Amino acid sequence: MAFEPIYEVSVASGLKKLCSGQVVAEAKLVAAHGEEINKVLGTSAIVDCMIGEVFTGEVRIKGRVDFKVVYLSENGVKCLDYKAEFSDKIESDLLGDGKPCLQAKVLDTDIVSASSSEIKLAAVVEIELFGESKERIKYLSKGGDGIYLSENKLLCTDVVSNFSGKTSLSAEAELGGDIECVESRICVSKATASADMVMVEGEIVSDIVYGGSEVGHISLRTPFGTEIEAKSLSANKVFATARLDDVRASAVENSIVVNYEIEISGFVYEEKELSLICDAFSVEHELNKTMETRTLVVNRDCTYYTDEVSGTVTLTSEMPIVDRIVAPIGTNVLISSAYASDGRVTVEGLVRSNVIYYSDETSSYGSVGVEVPFSLVRQMSASEGDEVFACAEALSVTVKIRRGNEIELRTELGLGISLSESKEIRLIGELGEGDAIKPPECAISMHIGGKKETLWDVSRSLCITPDEVMAQNPELSFPLSGGERIICYRKLCK
Repeated sequence: MAFEPIYEVSVASGLKKLCSGQVVAEAKLVAAHGEEINKVLGTSAIVDCMIGEVFTGEVRIKGRVDFKVVYLSENGVKCLDYKAEFSDKIESDLLGDGKPCLQAKVLDTDIVSASSSEIKLAAVVEIELFGESKERIKYLSKGGDGIYLSENKLLCTDVVSNFSGKTSLSAEAELGGDIECVESRICVSKATASADMVMVEGEIVSDIVYGGSEVGHISLRTPFGTEIEAKSLSANKVFATARLDDVRASAVENSIVVNYEIEISGFVYEEKELSLICDAFSVEHELNKTMETRTLVVNRDCTYYTDEVSGTVTLTSEMPIVDRIVAPIGTNVLISSAYASDGRVTVEGLVRSNVIYYSDETSSYGSVGVEVPFSLVRQMSASEGDEVFACAEALSVTVKIRRGNEIELRTELGLGISLSESKEIRLIGELGEGDAIKPPECAISMHIGGKKETLWDVSRSLCITPDEVMAQNPELSFPLSGGERIICYRKLCK
C-alpha cells in the first residue's frame, strides 16, 4: 500500500443576514413666516442610509430621514419637509472586513408635539446588514493506493463578486399647479450576469402633490437599467439592491422635472460541486482519521417579482363624506416576517399610507391613515428553516371611493427575495496510517445488505476490496435494495 494523502482547499460562501440595529431620528418643521398650521393632513418619513467605514466586528453607518408634513393653512394644502441626518455604529462578531449591504426602513413615525407654527416628529429606523458568510475548506481528495474513499457530492455556492455602482437619470411630466410635495421610491425588478458585467433593472416611483386652484396628484414611474463591472459569468446569479442617493425636483413651465442619483450594490454568486471525503478504509492498515464538522451557507435562489395587495378603511361618523381623492402620501411597506417552508416562501407585512381627500359637504380637506396587512406566498425551491431576506416597495398606489365613508387602497408591490440554507457537513480533516490489520482467519464472509448501501459500505464491512466484492458477486446492483446476501471467499495461506 502506498499511503500518499493529497489535500485540496476550496472556499464556499453565501449571503446571510449578519446583524441589525435601530436609530431614532428627530426633526422640527417650522411653517413659513406668517402662515399657520390649521390641520395636519399627513406625515411621512423616508430613510436613506449608507455604509461608511468598515472594521472587523463594527460598521459605521450614516444616513438621513426625509420628514414631510402635509397640512392645511389659509392658503390651502401645503407641505413642510426637513432632512434629519444621523450617524451610528453597529457591532457584531459576524462582521468581517468585507463591505456588507444594508436595508433600512422606517418602523414608526410619531408626532412628538404640534402647534400652529411648528411640528416635531420622531422616526424609528431599523437597519439590517447582510453580507458574505465565507468558509475555507481543506479536504482530502486522494489517499493513495489501497485506500478506499467514500465521498459526498456537495452543491454549494461561492460569492465571486461584491459590486457597487452609481447612475443618474431624469424624468418629466406635465403638472397642473405648483409643486407641494415629492416622495420617491426605488425598486429592483431584475438582475442578470454576463461576462464580467451585471445588468440591474428596476423602476423609480415619485408621488407628486401639486397645488393651485385645485390640489391634485400624479404618480411618475420611471424605469432604469444600468451595467456595472463585476466578476461574473452568464451562468452566475445576482442579488442587488438600490437606493436613491439624491432626488431633486424643479418646475419648468407647466411641467415637473425630477433628477435622480442612484446607487446600486449587490452580490454575484456561482454554484459549484465539491467532492468531500467523509470516510476511508484499507484492507491492510488501520487508518487514523480526524473528523471535522463545518457549517456552510449556501444560496438556494434569488428572485424579483410583483404582487398586489388591497384593503379598505371606513371613516368614522365624525369624518365628512368623501367626494374626491386628492392624493396618497407617505406610502411605505413594512415587512414584519419572511419565512420558508417546503417549496414556498411567505412574506408578511403592512402597506401604510395617508389618503388626503376633499368633501363637498363641508368644503374642506381631510385625511385618513390606511394600513393594509398582507401575506404573500411565492413558490420557490425552499425548505423549512432556510433563511429569507426580503425587501419590498410600493410601485403603484390606487385609491378609490367605495362608499361615502369607505376608501379602498390597492397597491402593486415590487419584491426581492434571497434564499439561503445552512448546511452542516462532516469530512476527514487529517488522515494517518495506523497499524497493520491482521488477515482474517475465516475462509468465507457474508454480509446482509442494508437499504441504499453502496459498494464502499459493503467492502468496508467485509474488509475486502471493491474489485473482489464485484468479482464474486457480479449480480449486485448499487445502491442496494436491502436484504441481499453477499458472500466472499478468501484464499488462506498456511
